Amino acid sequence: MSAALEQLAAVLARFDEEAYVALANRGLVRRARKDLEQQRVEVIDQSAAQVVVRFGAQHIRFDGRGPAHAQCDCPASGICQHILAAAMGLQQALHSEPVPATPADPGNPGPGTEADPLAPLQAALLAMPASDLVRHAGKAGYRWAWQAVQDMESEHALTVSGTRHLVLDLQRPRITLRYMGGGLDALIADAELPQIEKYRVAAVLAFQRAHGRELVAPEPTARQRSQSLDLGKDHAAVAARDATLDESRARLRVALRSLLCESVELGLAHLSRGMHERYATLAVWAQGAEYPRLALLVRRIADHVELLLERAGGADELRLLDELSIACGLLGALDAATARGTLPRHLAGRARSRYEEAATLELYGLGAQAWRSPAGYVGLTMIFWSPTEKAFLSCTDARPQAQRGFDPVARYKAAGPWAGLGAPAQATGRRIVLQGAQVNDAGRLSAADSASATVLPLDATTLMQHLQPCDAWAALHSARGERRASLLAAPDPMKDWVALRPSRFGEARFDEARQTLVWPLFDREDRVLLAEIPFDEYSRHAIGRVEALAPDGLPDGTQVVAHLRASAQGGLVAAPLSLVRPGAAAGVDALYFDDAADTGIVSAVLERLKRRVLRPAPAEAAMRTSTAPPVLRELRHALQRQAERGTTAGQDEPARADLARHAEGLADIGLTAFRAVLADGTRAGERILRANYLCLQYERLTTGELEGGTPG
Repeated sequence: MSAALEQLAAVLARFDEEAYVALANRGLVRRARKDLEQQRVEVIDQSAAQVVVRFGAQHIRFDGRGPAHAQCDCPASGICQHILAAAMGLQQALHSEPVPATPADPGNPGPGTEADPLAPLQAALLAMPASDLVRHAGKAGYRWAWQAVQDMESEHALTVSGTRHLVLDLQRPRITLRYMGGGLDALIADAELPQIEKYRVAAVLAFQRAHGRELVAPEPTARQRSQSLDLGKDHAAVAARDATLDESRARLRVALRSLLCESVELGLAHLSRGMHERYATLAVWAQGAEYPRLALLVRRIADHVELLLERAGGADELRLLDELSIACGLLGALDAATARGTLPRHLAGRARSRYEEAATLELYGLGAQAWRSPAGYVGLTMIFWSPTEKAFLSCTDARPQAQRGFDPVARYKAAGPWAGLGAPAQATGRRIVLQGAQVNDAGRLSAADSASATVLPLDATTLMQHLQPCDAWAALHSARGERRASLLAAPDPMKDWVALRPSRFGEARFDEARQTLVWPLFDREDRVLLAEIPFDEYSRHAIGRVEALAPDGLPDGTQVVAHLRASAQGGLVAAPLSLVRPGAAAGVDALYFDDAADTGIVSAVLERLKRRVLRPAPAEAAMRTSTAPPVLRELRHALQRQAERGTTAGQDEPARADLARHAEGLADIGLTAFRAVLADGTRAGERILRANYLCLQYERLTTGELEGGTPG
């Protein structure tokens, strides 16, 4: 066997069905397999450099790099079905016997060992020097890839998987590459993209960084070099612009901190129209200073101040204090980042959510929900599971409530949003292959009709194997607590969607006082998690469906797709969207839209629901109780009293002594941070805001324990 054939055998050993699909497409792979049933592959020549194979009337030339670089003498360009059939035929013939060992060449790793078959591939990627990466993508491509990797803040920005070969999933930009061995050009992407070389380099750099390698910074461009050497007008203009932005941000942080302190010192019950105007002005300033997150927060504060001035029902001085405290904490984080010379993206925020091309996405439809927001929007949100990314994704179609002609319930059976999808209803319980998909960082799919969907059947068994359900509620609290440990953590709303697998179901009941359906779900340790659906015109059907379910009427292994949120007691509640029943003909039961098999019971329940008077549920803030230590709650109440009435010169010392007494009590139970904050010589308003921020942070940490989780 020649050296080229040995290397080719090692590469082909790592190919599976999905690798061939990534190399071409699923239809071409199917045709190649049919051709292979009728014709056989024959090796007619082999040397140290190449292997020539005859398949029917065609001759295909391979080298040690594998099928991605094979050449066929047929008129088709690129990867044709003859190359695929020849590769599959060679794979079957060569691996009916043990694969021979290959030379120790980083560019052509061997088949690996039984202990870790992917180790040679990992070693090959880690051994690729920066010079090879620059040569492959060019200086501009390497610079783009290096910067893209630097912008990857999440630990899940790169997902590495695979059994026979390495699968590298980049989350931003969203692209999947497969590596079976060989050089950089052997990395196969899941879709054709312009300038694919820079994406390959980005994947390798991300892989190397994930394994602790120091990345080589790109060479500066000629323009950057000239700017660094130029002492003329251009350099002065660039420096002046950067200095102006930094100065503007610094002055903004000082002005906003002063206004926050002044608001508390004056008293949240005594704010004026001028305060509202100043907050509105600072919100515009923050947007111009390229602080989108701070701008959004200050706009919310300005709106809240206006509600207080109008004596509106939704206004709440205590909630405003929390918003002021979080703004104060964000200012502190921005100050610290500026001192380090950095600006993390989650602190600065983004002015607009950017949708990026995701090539092809495989999605499992899990149902949809119509909703109305407090801001006056109505919409329909579809929820999907991505088996490749192992994450929930969503797609929303929303309109202002005042816009006539849009009904979110009717939208469920209307055409779109993508070409090839007759209606959102057709996506529920189906496998969707979405071409030209666009996804943003938050996991939201664009509803642009430029994407095209192929709807395929999906059985419940396959769906349940991929959903990764949780059957221990303590794990939900732990995972959510780690993700949201900091008040300033970047929001990731799609992480709150989960698949639950209760060991048993309780009887659903409707709480008339709260206008909410409560459905107990018990885990394998018999802990209870309450599933709740507040009553409104869009949830009426779902409430009727759940009320009609008998506790023992669901088969073992039934999964509940739900959205988690904080409960009024500081724990978690689940908002159920759909059911996945094992062995069911329809894999997904969309509670908000699908009808039950026993329509008689549901009709009676729905008729009873129609007679209910729709009234708003009690405000969550008004119902919320704290599970924090009593001494922490006492300090929180003291801070709220001072912030509401304000601080004056005559009252500051007694109030400060009272807070110091609470701080000593907290120090006795190990919460020593309050002592330093309340003894600080800063303004009274800043001390109150910082202490309240600490209270909020400690409450978030201490309420991460399972609430209401006593055995049932």
